Amino acid sequence: MEDKGRELAERHKDSQLSFRFGYHAIPSMSHLHLHVISNDFDSPCLKTKKHWNSFTSDYFLNSSDVIKMLEEFGELKQKHTDPKSLLGLPLRCHVCSELMANMPKLNTHILKHIPK
Repeated sequence: MEDKGRELAERHKDSQLSFRFGYHAIPSMSHLHLHVISNDFDSPCLKTKKHWNSFTSDYFLNSSDVIKMLEEFGELKQKHTDPKSLLGLPLRCHVCSELMANMPKLNTHILKHIPK
């Protein structure tokens, strides 16, 4: 799955985007799926604090870490005893960690971190 994700990200190699590949600590769907997400996080799909935190906190498990854990232990070992609590963390910019009051303010703020 990660190879397919990297193949998709490769289509954007000429842009200044970089990508992360991973899984949510508690899956949001019943089928296994890999997230491929650009590090600019400029997306109309990220509408709530919970959704934002699912990609910008330890709730998001990097694919390479998941693969390593599966190879080493045969199962996933959670870093947190309550990963769901990570979704309620304060809303912060993923680049400069500035605290944001709401998603519209965060969405406007992150644009200043995107190279032109």
